[in-house]
Amino acid sequence: MECIQEAKVSTVINSLDQLDIDERHDFITIFRPRQACDMASLLTILQENRELLRDKIARRGVLLFRGFAPAHTDDLYDLVTKGMALDPWNAFNLKNTPGFATSWLRKYMEGLLGGGDYRRYLDKDAVQLGPVESAVQGPHVEGGIRSQRSRYIALCCFEPSPSRAETGMVDLHQVYTNLPLAVQKKYSGAWNRFYYISRRKVHALDRVLLKQSPFELIERVDGRAHLALPPCPAVCAVPETGALCIQPWAFARNTNGAVHAAAVAAFPGRGDIRPDSTAEGMDLTWELCDERGNSIEWTPEEQTRLFHDIFARAHLMAWQKGDIAFVDNIRIGHWRMNGEQGERKLVQIQATAFDADLHHPAYLKRTGVLARV
Repeated sequence: MECIQEAKVSTVINSLDQLDIDERHDFITIFRPRQACDMASLLTILQENRELLRDKIARRGVLLFRGFAPAHTDDLYDLVTKGMALDPWNAFNLKNTPGFATSWLRKYMEGLLGGGDYRRYLDKDAVQLGPVESAVQGPHVEGGIRSQRSRYIALCCFEPSPSRAETGMVDLHQVYTNLPLAVQKKYSGAWNRFYYISRRKVHALDRVLLKQSPFELIERVDGRAHLALPPCPAVCAVPETGALCIQPWAFARNTNGAVHAAAVAAFPGRGDIRPDSTAEGMDLTWELCDERGNSIEWTPEEQTRLFHDIFARAHLMAWQKGDIAFVDNIRIGHWRMNGEQGERKLVQIQATAFDADLHHPAYLKRTGVLARV
């Protein structure tokens, strides 16, 4: 038995020996091939080391494989499902609707809710991210508008932007732990609460579609509607480590001014940075509440401080063609920087269903988990 285990360990070490590993960055581990390494070889490396690599994602945040040549979305899908053994799970396509139908539904909902960060579903799992503009997006975790979200994000750059348009990334645990203790306590005891006001009157088809959604529909006398979502954790723990992470989803109109001011201050020399058009186009409110649903005061100054701290600790991922990244969607926040669209093609697959409610500090204290980590 010991011989078999030693042989298995040796195989793992030998397969990783095909890659140079760079961990000089605080939360990004970069893997580069030491010699020519095709996608089949990379797939084998992931298969043989998936437990080690998934643990590294939880403890570091981002794994970046650079110097490879994925040719098609299927290559990314195979790395996610066969290599890392992750289950595709898109927070915005829970019905596993075919790509063409999901793209239509997303565009339809943008007509009802506003916005404009249109992304195209290449199939039911893979999404080509929205076009670049002259604004910096609000920091967010994918699907962070509600508790049911994906644990991981896989990204593949098939074509980078000709100029800028990086993906901003930040370690949300680092952001949280660098806040004053009183502010940490406030956020760790809070829930994020989001609600929209529809941009037009709702009609019969809207009501049919909304019945299949997580929104609570509250019609107004003017024919428009409030669309409310259940509260979700403002702070969440990484399951493997217990590291507490603030959980932003800054596409709200009421926080967009603070996001814009913090971005302008944090990123000088990038030209005219405009307010995010997605947040400007939606009548979405982001507020904090307690466990009973009572609103918690959240001042513009507190919002500005949070976004300033996020941007001040940002790493701007300048994509290279063929880059493949696996991102912890609880520990790492992200956003798109301003720049040129060109032929930029960045594809995303979300993976592994995650219930943030079960990792809120209040729940972990009640169950005794937080005291043990």
